[in-house]
Amino acid sequence: MSKITYLIELEWLKVKTYRPFLVLLGLYALLLPAFMYSAKKMPIPKEIGGTQTLFMFPNVWLYLGYVGNWLVFFLMGFLAVQAISNETFNRTLRQNIISGLSRTEFFFSKFSFLTLINLAATVYYALWALIFGFTNTETVYASKVYENIDTIFRYFLMCMGYSSLGLFLGVLFSRSILGLFVYFSYIMFIEKIIRYVLIRKILGSKAMLFAPSNAFNDLVPPPVPKILNQTIEGTDIRLFLYPNEAIITTIIYASLFFYGAYYLLKTRDL
Repeated sequence: MSKITYLIELEWLKVKTYRPFLVLLGLYALLLPAFMYSAKKMPIPKEIGGTQTLFMFPNVWLYLGYVGNWLVFFLMGFLAVQAISNETFNRTLRQNIISGLSRTEFFFSKFSFLTLINLAATVYYALWALIFGFTNTETVYASKVYENIDTIFRYFLMCMGYSSLGLFLGVLFSRSILGLFVYFSYIMFIEKIIRYVLIRKILGSKAMLFAPSNAFNDLVPPPVPKILNQTIEGTDIRLFLYPNEAIITTIIYASLFFYGAYYLLKTRDL
């Protein structure tokens, strides 16, 4: 058995009977297709395709990805914070170290397990996108199926981005409630204030798009109708990062957050 497999199995033993973990995974599995189905009631004008286009290739990759964006932000971020803060609060982190697990191994057990969960969430998203696409597209062409398929990779990176921030804050604040409060407050309020009040005034409106959670969000942003793209084309208005910009920015931030969590675990008095 490889070391990574052992560490992942160790994490699984910790969470397989942990009700909040099972509830979070169940909610993700249930709500991802449910929210997409609810979109059938959205009043989308026929001039830009109508509601049915949400479920057809290649649009389904984008629309279902945007639905998943909201779920990942809430559920996977919540899971990442809980994954470490509960260990600290219950002193099982210290017990793991006493029992022979190094701090590096403890960190990689969390990192590997979160990566596996995010990979599973991405595969689940891709499966539902294929189901919706094949059952709602009248004539399926390979070119249409593969168009926007790069969203799968960006979806996985989005999951890793939110998880990295959640893990870092979970280590930083230790207490589950405080870590979750800061996580949701930062993404929903604090970063937006920093972006519009500080970054925009000092560096300009384009620079504020490169803030952490905004970069995560822009990996799978809300699909913008072509008519809107044509309206802003040739102007200085930027609604979202370009895909490559969001990918590179997310990789940088996720690496920093994961390293920050690792550094705190290595240096903090347990």
